[in-house]
Amino acid sequence: MTGLHRRDFAAFYAHVHATPGSDPREPFPWQEDLLDHVLAGEWPELIDVPTGLGKTSVLDIAIFAAALNRDSVPRRCFFVVDRRLIVDEAYRHASRIRDVLADASADSVAGKVAAALLVEHDEEPLEVTRMRGGVTWSWRWLERPDRQAIVVGTVDQIGSRFLFRGYGVGDQLRPIDAALVGTDSLIIVDEAHLSRPFLTTLSDAMAQDTTPPEVKPVVVTMTASPTAQGPRVHRISNADQDHPVAGKRLRASKTAHLVEVTGVTKKNNDQQVVAALAQWADHLSHTNPVIGVISNTVARARAVFEHLHGTYPGRCMLLTGRIRPVDRDYLLLEWYDRIKADRPCDPEEPVFVVATQTVEVGANIDFTALVTESASLPPLIQRFGRLNRLGSAPAAPAVIVHSALDSEGVYGEARQATWQWLSTLQTPAAFRPGTHPPSLPEEGLDVSPAALRRLTAAVFEQDRKTWKQLQGTEPYTPYLSPAHLNAWTRTSPIPSPNDPSPAPFLHGLQREVPNVSLAWRELAGDEQAWRHALEVLPLMAEESIEVPLLAVRQWLSGQQITTRFADVEGEPSPDEPPRTAASPGEGAPRPVARYSSRESIEVIGGDAIRPGDRIVVPASYGGCDAFGWNPTYRHAVRDIGDLCGGNGKRRASVRLGPTLTTAITAHDPSLASALKELVQSVERDRQAEQLNAGAYCRQIEQILRTRPDIIEVLGTGLDHDGDDVPPHLAVLRRLALAKKPKVDEHLASGTVVLTSDITSYGEDDSAQSSSTARTPMRLDDHQRTVQKRAEEFARNLRLPAPLVQAVGLAALWHDEGKRDERFQAMLHGGDRWAAAAAEAEDPPRILAKSGMNPLDRQLFRAAQQRAGYPAGMRHEALSAQIANALLDNTTAINRDLVVHLIAAHHGYNRPLLKPVTDPAPVTSIQRHGQKIEVDSARSIDWSAPQRLTTLTSRYGRWGLARLEAIVRLADIWCSAREEADA
Repeated sequence: MTGLHRRDFAAFYAHVHATPGSDPREPFPWQEDLLDHVLAGEWPELIDVPTGLGKTSVLDIAIFAAALNRDSVPRRCFFVVDRRLIVDEAYRHASRIRDVLADASADSVAGKVAAALLVEHDEEPLEVTRMRGGVTWSWRWLERPDRQAIVVGTVDQIGSRFLFRGYGVGDQLRPIDAALVGTDSLIIVDEAHLSRPFLTTLSDAMAQDTTPPEVKPVVVTMTASPTAQGPRVHRISNADQDHPVAGKRLRASKTAHLVEVTGVTKKNNDQQVVAALAQWADHLSHTNPVIGVISNTVARARAVFEHLHGTYPGRCMLLTGRIRPVDRDYLLLEWYDRIKADRPCDPEEPVFVVATQTVEVGANIDFTALVTESASLPPLIQRFGRLNRLGSAPAAPAVIVHSALDSEGVYGEARQATWQWLSTLQTPAAFRPGTHPPSLPEEGLDVSPAALRRLTAAVFEQDRKTWKQLQGTEPYTPYLSPAHLNAWTRTSPIPSPNDPSPAPFLHGLQREVPNVSLAWRELAGDEQAWRHALEVLPLMAEESIEVPLLAVRQWLSGQQITTRFADVEGEPSPDEPPRTAASPGEGAPRPVARYSSRESIEVIGGDAIRPGDRIVVPASYGGCDAFGWNPTYRHAVRDIGDLCGGNGKRRASVRLGPTLTTAITAHDPSLASALKELVQSVERDRQAEQLNAGAYCRQIEQILRTRPDIIEVLGTGLDHDGDDVPPHLAVLRRLALAKKPKVDEHLASGTVVLTSDITSYGEDDSAQSSSTARTPMRLDDHQRTVQKRAEEFARNLRLPAPLVQAVGLAALWHDEGKRDERFQAMLHGGDRWAAAAAEAEDPPRILAKSGMNPLDRQLFRAAQQRAGYPAGMRHEALSAQIANALLDNTTAINRDLVVHLIAAHHGYNRPLLKPVTDPAPVTSIQRHGQKIEVDSARSIDWSAPQRLTTLTSRYGRWGLARLEAIVRLADIWCSAREEADA
């Protein structure tokens, strides 16, 4: 017992939301009521709460309820939005909860919550991670299936993982991700009107699956619309309206004013609308300190920004989702404190925030005035939510700018329908750009949250036809059949070419904008030199931008960018103009590098780019500035590859050369100067063949510690990690604290790469990844340790005893195939004599892990060749045969389940392994003095497909993946920590 009580929630809430110099915050009445419902065992289907009233605090409620009553909340809480987020307030808040629990004293309420959440033998009570495009995160994103976690992500990232087709996830890791999303999960979908297809797919999938009901996902939607119907809708009450803080926000003064642009033609429409948006923003800046300008497309937002930036340099920022995440982090470090909702004071001079839809959801930004393009009703309501968010200003104007000649764009006919409806409530003012803006009437249209709820509720009740027109047409969600689910369940090999795309089931059936991921690196010389340069340092998503394929092709060819795109996921694709011969001044598309992995880099022409490609272009091409994608930018782009990898559970790697110092110079010239001296000494060591990773990490630590301002950010232990740490300091911090760093010289390019701590477990996709560690490890010790950990996971998850036993046996025998003499020779560096000598010891020294450097692929391949172990051979194939022989036919354990968990414990054999020819098949294995008949020539088990079908029918598609994940995560946990049975 932790001594935690229901009445302690207010204290926990106050601790999480505490800010220096402010009075303690108390929960709103709707939050207290929701907690009571959850503790009674009932999550609502929908939470209907206006924007600005703390919907993100549903995370506080989930975590406190889980601590008070473990059965009330699933282990993993997913917070889902359908936007390219620039400011991820949900992740910031989740991180705050994690930090409060980690730092709390044992006798505090937060300390009691942490103690209640912490499972036996775990290291932390709550894990928080961000899952979205643009973030390279650890494939080991959740270490334990029994740990409480909050995961923030988009529909694409979370939905694709749920459907066994995780975007950017290797085939072998997809079952783990599917299990973690699809079982024991609370999936909270913010602004549900944006995500109807995803919600339909979630419901249909669970209705057609036999996963135990008690572990199926609990789905909760949230909305700011008061039109939701149904018996399980949680709403605000009169108590919220009477609350001194909530009531103030509900009645926050906001007035909308309609402005129609005149004097426009089809030819000048774009320029005139941009001028109107910029001119109104300028006009409002005379009486308002923070002016937001929201455009419907990235190109128009960029044009408005350039217009204002020319007049007010240094006082304008551009926020779009088409920005490299590293650049975004620097941008927010500079600007966020000036525009966030709880800022202590307004900036001394007016500032302009030009943005796209990316600020509609998840951004705790507070404008004092707003200028927005016309749109359909739901996004307008969201945009009003960024205006006078806390109700602090006595008045806050919102100008809605409309042009009748604008194409339908991302909002279709609903944009025009919404404008016509608004025009019945207020007569639009005519405005011709270049003339003085008219004075705004004092009595505009009241768009406070309370007024909007009354207004929208009235139209919903009185005129359903108009209401539907204001919402826009929802895309059709295709029928989800068992055939779709069965195809997705087969993750290795994937049933190509007939593998159904998950996209229509996440965003509806529509023609979507095909994107590519675009990054910039310092590339020079011929194609071979490009490949060498990219092999040195893996490409990271933090240095990449997702851009429509057509826009990239046009940019590479020197053509005018004609495609107009927004910042919403799964947006409809504009019609692509026919591809014609190059016009004067245009040429063949410039070459690019297609990056699949460090082993697969191909230089291609720009016209050969395919949807979904990861493309790298030379920095000299231009096309990106500090605010993101900018096809008109002609200057060299900064290579930021060395500034990635500072967060998460991944290694940090940097090139100890000019790219590192140049990238840091832009943000800290003094630090870059100190690092230049390190780079020069590294070059001397390289020439003398005396590279020393530990010495370089110590030098980096010394450089950081000489700067009091850096110590203030990182702490005296250099251990502070969070969104307030600049990317370059996050990377250098990890290198400075590295215990077992590694330095490599890439001979082809002459580049030296310094890598922080070597992890002992790789990407789970090769014999090397599962068989290397910093120190050798005995097979029996390793398997017994994994068994204990897997059974611990299973018991904590309250699996029935037969399943705990099955999971334990699978863990105990999962690496038996490594008893192959050739495999043992490989683990001894290819030395058969050394392997034989080890086996002759008493007791025999049979290895599970080699002690070879996990990062040295070449060393491991050489050992494999010397040992004669067939390339591509999977040890789990032999492990499954051995386990089948060891199982007693009379046992109550499901034999097929144990065999499957072993055969699939690296993500292969779902349902088949790759065929491998063994030139010298193994026919028997010695195990503890017992001879077991096997046949390594049978690399494919043709009974596996039927076994997979039978098991998914019995345990459910996600239920079976959950059992696999328990075994695999136990193996990963023990391998990463090099745990061995004492």
